[in-house]
Amino acid sequence: MEPWFRQSVAVSPMHSLYVERCGNKNGHPVIFLHGGPGSQVNANHRRYFDPDFYDSVLFDQRGCGQSAPAGETRENTTQDLINDINTLRSVLDINGPMTLFGGSWGSTLALAYAQQFPQNVQAMILRGIFLGTDDEVSWFTGGLKRFAPRAWQNMSEGMGQDLIEAYYQAVFDTNQSRATEAALRWVEYEMQIMKIGSDADGVSSLPESETILNRARIHLHFIRHKFFLGDTDLLNSSELLQIPVTIVQGEIDLVCPPITAWQLSQRLPDARLRLLGNAGHSGMADVMACALREEADALRDRLLIKN
Repeated sequence: MEPWFRQSVAVSPMHSLYVERCGNKNGHPVIFLHGGPGSQVNANHRRYFDPDFYDSVLFDQRGCGQSAPAGETRENTTQDLINDINTLRSVLDINGPMTLFGGSWGSTLALAYAQQFPQNVQAMILRGIFLGTDDEVSWFTGGLKRFAPRAWQNMSEGMGQDLIEAYYQAVFDTNQSRATEAALRWVEYEMQIMKIGSDADGVSSLPESETILNRARIHLHFIRHKFFLGDTDLLNSSELLQIPVTIVQGEIDLVCPPITAWQLSQRLPDARLRLLGNAGHSGMADVMACALREEADALRDRLLIKN
């Protein structure tokens, strides 16, 4: 499925987003929210959506992928990203309720958006739930050494006790070579953890060298600032969301352990949790990708009946 719309959309005097649109021009709008923070969309993400039914919008978030300026952290907060979704709705003439589809950090952003603008969201399909808490970050930077000691050692060696601060300073080092080396170590750790519990063919490979630094800078920028969530507690505030939510979660997801998905499913008034016993974190792995397409098709069928 090739996009029928591919364009750079200005969302502020500084930032422009790469945006593509696929499928049915008059179909049900679904906005895909990629992970990271710092990742980007790719052609494989289009496969989740039936092109005869969905009007699917995929975009690279601020500073990510083909958006410009690449790696820019100024004017780049969660609230900025929430506002960007509304800007895209306006630019793309999406006037009615839409579906949000997001995994990992994309699930965080979807929940944060839905809590501010519930009237704009008809349904959500979420994967690998991440809520931006200190416990989740501590697990990623420390707890995972119990399951991936070699990967953790390669990432942590020589970086001191505060890994987030050390890597943040390293990737913003004025020496480009040192910054890129640190970024490579950080991103490689993330990729190694993502591969656990996933078929190798379905997991993204390490990005091209010129994108690694930008990706790490965006990722660490958000982590260091606690994902710009402030006092927002996405788990507890989800009790107010009267929106149907489907959660697809790998039971051997070590990046975003299943406990968070289960807790969220217990708080949301209208949630269905689908646990995949043979799946890890990656949305690109075959078993997870198939499950996500099945859930998107199931939502399609419910919306067709409803309409």
